Amino acid sequence: METLVHQGRAVVFDRVGSGPPIVLLHNAGTQRHIWDDQVTALSGDHEVFALDLPGYGESEQPADGYRLDDYVAMLGTFLDAHHLTDVVLIGNCLGAATSLRYTIAHPAVVRALVLINPLTWNTVRAGRQAAMAWADARLPLGPVARRVALPEMIVSRIVTEQLGARGRRQKLHHSPRLRAHWSDRGRLQALHGLVQDFPAFADLDAFSPPTGFPPICTIWGRQNRILSARAGARLNHTLHPHTDIALPDCGHLPMVEDPAAVTTAITTFLAAQLRNSTSTPDS
Repeated sequence: METLVHQGRAVVFDRVGSGPPIVLLHNAGTQRHIWDDQVTALSGDHEVFALDLPGYGESEQPADGYRLDDYVAMLGTFLDAHHLTDVVLIGNCLGAATSLRYTIAHPAVVRALVLINPLTWNTVRAGRQAAMAWADARLPLGPVARRVALPEMIVSRIVTEQLGARGRRQKLHHSPRLRAHWSDRGRLQALHGLVQDFPAFADLDAFSPPTGFPPICTIWGRQNRILSARAGARLNHTLHPHTDIALPDCGHLPMVEDPAAVTTAITTFLAAQLRNSTSTPDS
């Protein structure tokens, strides 16, 4: 475990392996260890960084700033601090949105993007949690979010909602790495701040990659009950990913529900990009 200080607060991350860099960014509510299977598989050929986003996992809560722009700024600070260029960004939900927004501003820094269940205005408002998000955005829940500690029964329900049939069959709602930190006092503050910023994600729905933009792979859990996989399919018509994959029995956490499928999707996509970058017109 290592730390980076960003705006006076510690951002915790793991660094494993050597080679071309990969940065992994988790979704809202989880932490860096959801990527443990991918870190193990990818670190044989890559230097892999798995971060706890500010306000999650073992990273400190920011004094202010749970907006998408704040996470993008943190990612920029992290890449600059480690002199990372030609980097592969892999993110789930909020991590995917952070990766895409950063790359829109800094395409020359990024070699490729893997966007898993990308959070946008359309994918969240078409999801099954849209009503809860609507209420949270309009009610004065900030003080409660800062103080409340969730009971274990509620944590189980929250984690179960993120799983598809595959994850539920594996009883992953008992998994320590999926339950980690949910019952910490004030843990909901980051989620509450994110909900307030949902409209800022709307520009991602309209973004069409220009010529020369880093290649994109999208992965969706078709049984996602947090974001809408159907809206995600429409998003693909705008993003024009090089590779798009839908895992039929996974939900919001496919990297844990079906780690082999997600890892294979990532490695196959990256191998294809390597072949493309080394090919010549005569080859």
